[in-house]
Amino acid sequence: MAAARKTTRKRPPKTTPLPIWYADDPSLRTRQAAERTRHLAERLRRHEELDPKPTEEELFTSLHTCAYQANRAGDRRYRSPKRARVWYERWAAVREYIVQENLGLVYTMVARFRARETDRDELISEGMFGLTRAADRFNPFRGFRFSTYACNVIARAMMRRGKIQSRYHKLFVLQPVGMFDQIQNDNHDLELYAERLKLALDRNIGHLTDLETAVLAQRFPLGRKNPQTFREIGQGVGLSKERVRQIQNTALTKLRYVLQNDPMLI
Repeated sequence: MAAARKTTRKRPPKTTPLPIWYADDPSLRTRQAAERTRHLAERLRRHEELDPKPTEEELFTSLHTCAYQANRAGDRRYRSPKRARVWYERWAAVREYIVQENLGLVYTMVARFRARETDRDELISEGMFGLTRAADRFNPFRGFRFSTYACNVIARAMMRRGKIQSRYHKLFVLQPVGMFDQIQNDNHDLELYAERLKLALDRNIGHLTDLETAVLAQRFPLGRKNPQTFREIGQGVGLSKERVRQIQNTALTKLRYVLQNDPMLI
């Protein structure tokens, strides 16, 4: 009797992090820079208190070193997705720390921004996205301060939101109801975006954490269910309203990055 063949289930391939931008500076490629960055990032991942706190230059040098190492490990010549994922997680920990340390910039810009049609919560969310994007794109080797660069990015993000809200107000509030059909016909590309977004969520291409996924599910539920407020979600998971807002913005930033780099949408 022929021996029974063993059936093995094929594991789904693990997704590798997307390429991360970094400034091309020789100081990032040294072994000393990698070791210093590894030590700092691991402390941040363990949520240890840093005393003294790292300087702005040290933080952004570490951020770009993580990005360099993650891209290098994910390169075809090295093919080390596990190592790339570790450096990606370190990069995310350093970036999260930078964003948390600079949250005051968002509220400062919100206080200066004036737009009647724009809700304050929407301005804060847009400002958080601008702050995160500023951290991603800031080049620490040009001699500028991060606060100067970030305030400009946050202000532009808020201005865009203000223009969108103003346009929405004119179209949907000041115009006759009969224009809705025409407006909806102009948005035929939304179905493609929705399809790609669903794929990104199903495969977790954006590397969302379980908490980030849960927050999005409660903030943007399927069907006709009413979305929960930040306060309601926070009470359920034992976090503050502001912390839930930050988790949502971090998750949305990851998804926006995925869609911006989706070859189907370029």
